[in-house]
Formats: sequence, C-alpha cells, structure tokens
Amino acid sequence: MDTNKTQLTRREFLGLTGGLVVFFTMPAVARAAGDAEEQAINFNAYLRIAPDNSVTVFVGKVEMGEGTKTAFAQIAAEELTLPVSSIEMVMGDTDRSPWDDGTWGSESIRSTGVELRAAVATARDLLVEMAAEKFGVEESSLVVSDGRIALEYDPATSISLGELTEGKEIKRTLKGEPKLRPVSKYRVVGASVPRLEGRAVVSGKEQFVGDVRLPGMLYGAMLYPPSFGARLKSADISQAEKAPGVLRVVREKEFVGIVAERPDLAREARALINADWEEEKSFPSMASLWDDLRRAAKPEDTVVEEGAIAPGLEGAKRVFSRTYHTAFVAHAPVEPHSALALWEDRKLTAYSNTQAPFMQKDDVAKALGISAKEVRIIVPRVGGGFGGKTNPDVVLAAARMARAVGKPVMVSQTRAEELTWNYFKPAALIDIRCGVDAGGKIIAWDADIYNCGDRGAEPPYGFANRRVRTFECDSPLEQGAWRGLAGSANTFAIEALMDEVASELADDPVEFRLKHLNNDPRLAKTVRAAAEAYGWKPRPARTGKGVGFACGIDVGSKVAEIVEVEVDRSTGLVRVSRVVVAQESGLVINPNGIENQMEGAVIMGLGPALREIVRYEDGKILTDRYSRYPVPTIQDAPKIECVLVPNPTDVPQGAGEPAIFPISAAVANAIFDATGKRLREMPFLPERVLLALSGAEGAALKT
Repeated sequence: MDTNKTQLTRREFLGLTGGLVVFFTMPAVARAAGDAEEQAINFNAYLRIAPDNSVTVFVGKVEMGEGTKTAFAQIAAEELTLPVSSIEMVMGDTDRSPWDDGTWGSESIRSTGVELRAAVATARDLLVEMAAEKFGVEESSLVVSDGRIALEYDPATSISLGELTEGKEIKRTLKGEPKLRPVSKYRVVGASVPRLEGRAVVSGKEQFVGDVRLPGMLYGAMLYPPSFGARLKSADISQAEKAPGVLRVVREKEFVGIVAERPDLAREARALINADWEEEKSFPSMASLWDDLRRAAKPEDTVVEEGAIAPGLEGAKRVFSRTYHTAFVAHAPVEPHSALALWEDRKLTAYSNTQAPFMQKDDVAKALGISAKEVRIIVPRVGGGFGGKTNPDVVLAAARMARAVGKPVMVSQTRAEELTWNYFKPAALIDIRCGVDAGGKIIAWDADIYNCGDRGAEPPYGFANRRVRTFECDSPLEQGAWRGLAGSANTFAIEALMDEVASELADDPVEFRLKHLNNDPRLAKTVRAAAEAYGWKPRPARTGKGVGFACGIDVGSKVAEIVEVEVDRSTGLVRVSRVVVAQESGLVINPNGIENQMEGAVIMGLGPALREIVRYEDGKILTDRYSRYPVPTIQDAPKIECVLVPNPTDVPQGAGEPAIFPISAAVANAIFDATGKRLREMPFLPERVLLALSGAEGAALKT
C-alpha cells in the first residue's frame, strides 16, 4: 500500500497536476457539511481526466468481492469511449472519495453506478463543448470514439479527451443535460470484463488491512468481557505490563488494550490481566427463544394492508395456518474485523475493513471527542462483509492504543472474537394464515413477522386481500444487517407455504406461482426462464426425486430457483446437488460479475438453510469457531447453473443479494419432494430431518 498518500486532502487533490476535474452534485443524497469548503465539494461522484487520457474515478463505495470496482470502471469507460485499462478506481477513502452512506443493500451499481454514469457523461459532453470551440464548429458535427473527439465529416481532425485539458484544471458548467450513450452502442458495458484486481487476489498480491505495514507499527489486543452485558469493576494489569514484548497496557474507563511487538504477545499478555467483572445474573436461554420473542413483541409496522382480511379468510374454502422459524446466524467473513491506526499532526488515519467508511469516520470522531475533519478512514480490499462490518469497536481500539503509544497500532479480531463480539442476523418467527377459494387461488394472506424486519415480507403475488405486520422484540443477542436483511427469512416462509398449498391442492408448484403472478410479468418471465433451463415437467404431486422450487424479488431484481437434493434417511443429512438460478436485474454491466454474485448468494444461503445456527447459553456464544459453526465450503458447493434473463432497456438493478432469498425455501420444498415431510424451522439439521422422518418434527432440539 502506498502510505505516502495518507495526508492527501481534498483541497490538495484539486491542485494535482492537470486534467479536467468534474464535480457532480446529487441533491437527493447531498449531506450537510460543516463549512463552505465541505459544502462546495458535497458531490456524489467525481473524476479526473489527465492529459494522457488516463482517468481516475472516485467513489465512496468499497470493494468487498462483489466486483463493483470493475463495474464502475466499465461504466466510466463506456461513456468516455475508452478501454477499461485506462480507468483507475479510488474507492472508500474519506479524504479522497465523495461522501457515501455505505456499501450495502445491493445499492452500488443501481444507485452510485447510475449517478456515476451521469457524471462521466457530463465530463465527456463538457469536453465536446470545448472541442467545438477549439475547432470552431457546432457540437452536433463532432463524434466521440476511442477516447477522441473528431469532426464527423473529417475524422483526421481530432483531439483526445485528455489533450483538451492542456494540463490545466478546468471548471465549467454543462449547458443542459448530459447525453447518455444509447445501450445499442455499448461495447464495454454488458461484457464480462475480468476483475481489475483479479490477478492480484489470486496471486496473493492484493492488500487487505492485515497486509498493510507502516514503519514502527505495533500490535494490539483488547480485553473482552466473559459474557454479554458484563461490566468491568476492576482490573489488575501489573502482570500484563511485565509480559515479554509488551510496551503498554492502555486503560480508558472500561476499555483495556495491550500494545505489544507482536499480536501473539499482545494476546498472551491479555490473558495475564486479573479482571473482576459484574455479570448479568440471568440471561435468556436459547431454549425459550420463541416464547420470549412472542412475550415481548410490540407492534412495529404494517407493511401492507389491502382488501379485507377477515372476510377473505372467512369466505375461503380452505385456510392454512403455519409458523416458521429461522435461527440467529453469524456473518463469518474469511477476513475478521481489522484496523491499523496512526496519529500524525493530531489527525487520525485508520486503515479499516469497514463497509461504511464515512459512517465509521463520524463514529470514531464522536467516540474520541474530536472533529470529523481530524479523522480519515481508508478501506483497502475487504475480505467479505455481508452487512456485518460496520461495528467501530476494532478501529476505536486501534485508535486509542495508537494515541497512547504514539505509533501505528494494528488490531485484528481472532476467529472466536469475530464469531462472538459482532452482531448477528436476527432470529425470526413468522406466522402466516392464507385462505384459498374453490378455484384454487389464494384470496387472503395474513402474516405476522416477529423480530426480523420487513424486507421481502410483502408477497410478490397479486393476492386481493393481504396484510403483513412486523413486531419488534427484545433480542437476547445483538443483531443487525445480514446479506439481504430479513429477505431470506421472509421468502422462506412465503415460498414454503406457497409450495405447501400447491401440494395440498394437487397443483404444479411452478404453475401455481404463475397463476398468482398476473401482477408481475417480470417475475413470471423469470420463473419460466428457470423452469425452461431446468427442464421442469409439470407435476400435480411430489415426485420423490427431491426437487424444489422457489422465487422472490429484491432491490428491483427478480429471481427463481430450482434445487435438487439428496436426503440420507439413515443420518438425516441433506446434500444439495444441483441449483438452477434465473435472475433478471435490468441492464447488466458485467454478466460474469452478476453470475459470481448469484453463485455466491446460493452457496452462502445454503449455510443458514442446512447447518448454520448461533448457539448460546448463559450469555456466552457456544459456536465460536468454524468446527462449531460450520459454513459451506467448496466441497459443499452444488452444480450451479446461472440464467441471466435479459432486460437491457431497464436501469441496472441490485444483484448482490436477491439470489440468497429463495434458496432456503427451495431446499425445504425439495426435502418435502424427497421425503414427504415439511420442515418449517431453519436450519434443516440432520437431527431435525430425522425427527421429521420419525413423525416427531415438533420436538425440541438441545442447544
């Protein structure tokens, strides 16, 4: 990592040698700032075009493996008619990038990407204006191609985009709106461009926070409580201070951190601290979770209420009432939370693997009692976040220790700390009642959702009478965002019940969905695409082969999945052997990039579906290592066939999370097809499968 740039300010950026500097303001997301300079540069995307036609693009998003770095470069290259190789991306640096709320919700391309496209088109059109003035012609007589602006009737008369800047900083206001290149002329967008950082990642040259090295840097370890809610009463640090390699033990109120020459020495010294804790006397038991959630539930929101629920249910020929459960789930990224902090000239610079550098900048400033202007967060490549890398605890620990010793300090969580001291995906309890008329159509849908939220809670189907309510509960564990938020839990409940109703009515699972999708032709098209790719044959009853279907929507994308499973009746083990996933995400920037996200979402979703469950008791996490919290590995990956349903006339939609929504329901439905047993509680552990096969699926499991 180039540490020489750590003190580059925005004002200094504007003084860099040559090139067209474009400021692009998006009022809808503009953020209040503290002074005139901050207000002036409160833009959503900007770029610099150098005289040699190289382009630097600055965005506040971070690269976490989704491929957005490459997709952003493709968008810029397309509008400027340049090769992707001429684009340099600067991402997630609070001193160099425009403000951004965070990298989550599959928003990178469908929001920032759209804004970036307009910004780059603005830059190109400004240069066309300048070329018209230079050549003394009308703008309409000029064409832009291969990074050059030429007279349409005399291609030999041309000038490159970079040459137009003449090495000067140029500020102009575009007359009118930018002219976006038509999709029909796209050459770069829509192509499977290899990842810009791909070779560096596979060769080990890519730098993550843990790879950053600064002169004189030290390592820190922070003291954690023995259980949730414990308060530090006193701490004898005398033995830790004498431990080998320890430079200092930092104590600030309840924070205790050890600074040492090596990370192992810091952790060994931490074990020598004699701490006295006041622990919670009674912590909710995992065994009583569902009763506890119901008991403490408070109305939160009515997501949708249309028609008349009570008359609809009363007038139904058949009423189905089911309850679904999903467990607490950990994020379990391969790269644990890490941060490297240094103080120079009373300013804090921190390398952090956060998903939200600007939010973390504000959190750190507030916690340390300094101005946000005195904090800079730099985010290198992030080794997975999945919604879990927003907690500022680690970067705050590094900052406190670095300030105390006057040298850079690196702090990284161990695997056990990562799996214990960060928030979890909420457990969910979902009650649904639905009524079916004599013609086999659902005419009423009533869902109550406890603890997990409303994302994906509204069924995608055109039910005439429907109501969906969410309830806030007191969670025993700290919970927060997880890939797709509540979408996978809500889609599990919706699609599992849709499949059950179809089966009870002796209707084909796919046709039953299509019968209710008169309101969503895009999803219907995606359902048909998945069925065609799989070779689906209509079936009025279960086949015994272990094939399940589910579909869903999220962030503008439509997705449908068909799963094949094998169930070992002697052990209860479920193995997913094949997945067909069809997704329609509007205009596709990089097909290979979206397919990677679809595959990753499917494999990640198999974890909570089949094995991932956070176990706890007495305020302690029991699943604090991969041997106790087994995530899917490459050996568990099924054959995955991706189908991209074309829709290039629409804007890009979110693509990072939709495919994780239906996978658990598709697996549950496939288990039913194989065994004739319905599993309504995730994960579908072998012991739960065995209980279902024995006819005792309602029995409680030991924690």
